[in-house]
Amino acid sequence: MTTSAETRWLTPKSPLTGEPAGTVRVTEPQEVAAAVGRSRSAFVGWGAMSHSQRRPHLRAFAKLILKSMDRIAQVIVSETGKNLADAHAELIGTLVSLDFYTRRAEKLLRPKKGSSWPFLLTRGWTEYHPIGVAGIISPWNYPFYLPTLSAIQALSAGCTVVIKPSELTPMCGQLIEDLALEAGLPKDVVQVIHGYGDTGAALVDADTDIVAFTGSPSVGRSIAAQAAQTLKPVVLELGGKDAQIVLEDADVKDAARAAITFGVFNAGQQCVGIERVYVVEDVYDDFIAEATKAVGRINAATGDNGDIGPFISPNQADVVETQLQAAIADGARLLAGGSKINTDHGVYFEPTLLDGVDHSMVLMQEETFGPVIPVMKVADEEEAIELANDSPYGLHGSAWTKNKKRGHRVASRMKTGTVAVNDHLINFLYPTIKFGGIGESGLNGQLGEEGIKAFTIHRSITSARLGPTTKLLSAWLPRRVGPRYWKTLARVLFGWRR
Repeated sequence: MTTSAETRWLTPKSPLTGEPAGTVRVTEPQEVAAAVGRSRSAFVGWGAMSHSQRRPHLRAFAKLILKSMDRIAQVIVSETGKNLADAHAELIGTLVSLDFYTRRAEKLLRPKKGSSWPFLLTRGWTEYHPIGVAGIISPWNYPFYLPTLSAIQALSAGCTVVIKPSELTPMCGQLIEDLALEAGLPKDVVQVIHGYGDTGAALVDADTDIVAFTGSPSVGRSIAAQAAQTLKPVVLELGGKDAQIVLEDADVKDAARAAITFGVFNAGQQCVGIERVYVVEDVYDDFIAEATKAVGRINAATGDNGDIGPFISPNQADVVETQLQAAIADGARLLAGGSKINTDHGVYFEPTLLDGVDHSMVLMQEETFGPVIPVMKVADEEEAIELANDSPYGLHGSAWTKNKKRGHRVASRMKTGTVAVNDHLINFLYPTIKFGGIGESGLNGQLGEEGIKAFTIHRSITSARLGPTTKLLSAWLPRRVGPRYWKTLARVLFGWRR
């Protein structure tokens, strides 16, 4: 990353080649208010449109992303070092969400009627109106999908957006604005600003109406505290320490392959990856045997020959190595991998499998964000659930069993915002239900009906049918009835329910 003394520039370098991935100018903190002001002006027109008027714009945006998949994927690879196939896969989530909200926004935001009981002479309903300007601060691990996901929900609700992408992946962020303009969205409906933490802080402080942030719990807490000064709502998708529970009646081979796949996918740099595994002792040895075979087939290498690429930042390798070595020193057993691989341009980490871990280890408590899978033997379902829930995080998890009812029961007891039964990560791409965490993993959430409604003002309205209901109830002043009247009315309305 380079800067000049006067105008600051971001020039991210490819973890694969060391070559510059592009250059963009830093938006200085004092410039952010003007960008938000332009977004506010654009909101006047965009927010006044009906869903049917916005829909063609969003469809054009989706079609252009589909047409531009190769172009977008190349930028993702150049900034993150991901495998090209994984970069294309990232775009599937973007297109799924765009398709869902483009088709369903009108229905999801249709006024919701309330029951008239017991005030039968009053109608009531809730309307959903766009909240205004949404500030979106996004991370580097899914640099196109995550900022676009928040933008899709905000735009579908009728908001305009100002996106601040990670300083490590600014070119992916800039693509979103470029594609929006190319697709014909009105000017300034989608804007992208660039910079470091001071630029992001300025976006939170600016005249935005809501802030959506994806990133670390520490930064999320800071943003929540900052936004609380003006009671500005926030959507926070933070870290995870996702647990996999493997019961004695699971398909052990599938469970083991999933543990390896979602433990090392994207070099482990994902909040919905498997970071802890609890296996019931009856199938523990079988699981370890299958997992050892599976991890042996995964390699860290550049280009299409590699299943996982380099860390986007060499510093992350140090975090992973420190946690791993501390676990081994405390008695964990290294079954595969465990080594950092330094190259001329990037740092890789071997897919790593351990057993003999316990819950006192940092590796089992803190987010690792690397391709490391620690496996712990448990006596039964109860112990597995207890340990899985012994975490300050609560983003995602999975339960593995051939008994669907049992799987649903276990999933319902896991203290996470999302759970998958006999799968993992799919919730991250499943647009029709809410995705979001609890505890250190976030606040509010994305996807589903809740995701789009987060970007709206909820306005509830009542309308008298035959004149004021409060007048008919004799509730007006000067007072004409006393306690006896109200007690009689209560018995008439609710006494029959006894």
